[in-house]
Amino acid sequence: MTKKALMAALADSASITVSNATVPVCLAARGAGTTMPSLYRIQLSDALANSFLSSAAASLRDLHADITSGDRTLESYDPGNVPDKHEVEFHTLPPGSTQAAVVQALGQLPMFDGTAATINKLVFHVIAVQPQGQSPIYLFRKYSKRKELGRSGKLVTMFTGGAFDRITEPVFIFDDVVDCIAVGGHMVILNRDNYHGIFQFFDEALKHATQTLAQIRTALPIENAAQFESDCKNNALILVRLRGIANRSYFPGLRV
Repeated sequence: MTKKALMAALADSASITVSNATVPVCLAARGAGTTMPSLYRIQLSDALANSFLSSAAASLRDLHADITSGDRTLESYDPGNVPDKHEVEFHTLPPGSTQAAVVQALGQLPMFDGTAATINKLVFHVIAVQPQGQSPIYLFRKYSKRKELGRSGKLVTMFTGGAFDRITEPVFIFDDVVDCIAVGGHMVILNRDNYHGIFQFFDEALKHATQTLAQIRTALPIENAAQFESDCKNNALILVRLRGIANRSYFPGLRV
């Protein structure tokens, strides 16, 4: 998808309303040491589903309006560079990546079981906007345990029947912020740090860094190669730079 096609997809999304789209919402839980999360669909009341859809549609309309007006610009994602505040990065979903696997898995999901074991591992949620006759659009938001009121360290109460009572069941807070959007085979990144957290970017970078370092050692003589490799793998910034190098068009043919 070109930048022009991506803008067309965003323009189409600007017409989404509660009357022409549905909106499944999904939760993602990830255990320690795993990259691919477990995904669950949550059951919603009609009123809550409409609220999610209205929020998602507003986010898509605002993004399209900001880019159209020039307040924000679409730029190709480069993990080796830090974007300016007005820049919105995008890239093609890499085949075999966690991002692509998550998007592919979102079509058919089991229902959220609500068990404590699952709740303890929640890492993000997805608003899956399904316009009539169009491909779905996925809006991702990083999850924080602070979004569950029972974990906030505060006494959560509800006023009903003339008296306050304590709420003991889990209460979740969903804000209207979006960290990244999967649309038309591309990922649009609104918050790079959260995007990296959602998809375990540094784990992915480490995997690619190992491959990249092997290619660099083949192409270039490096003194103290073992120490160089160790230093790279222990520095997140270097990992990001290596990922950027690996994406350069000249890299496959690099020789001295």
